[in-house]
Amino acid sequence: METTTILPKRAAGYVCPSTGRVAVSVAELAESDLNGDITAYWLNENAELFGLDGWRTVEGIDPHVDGTEFDIWFESGDSITVKADALVYLRWSDAQRLAGGIKVGKAQQ
Repeated sequence: METTTILPKRAAGYVCPSTGRVAVSVAELAESDLNGDITAYWLNENAELFGLDGWRTVEGIDPHVDGTEFDIWFESGDSITVKADALVYLRWSDAQRLAGGIKVGKAQQ
């Protein structure tokens, strides 16, 4: 008999119980002036499932021209392409700043 492990689908706003980091959509962070200025984390849930450290530090997020996919760049120089609803994680204080609506092109006061 074959067993299948199904990882739960996380949503923006999910708080990781072990780190306190808050999930936000890749698209939301990419559109923000905070992109590249705050520390974001990518969670490889498969690695975590097997007891490995699944967290990687995100260097920045670049949108594709059509806006439906994004490249996530890591400190190592590697990147992955994900859909707009993929999640990255922020410290609680940074998630609060993002929720405050700091968007690219928005006038800063």
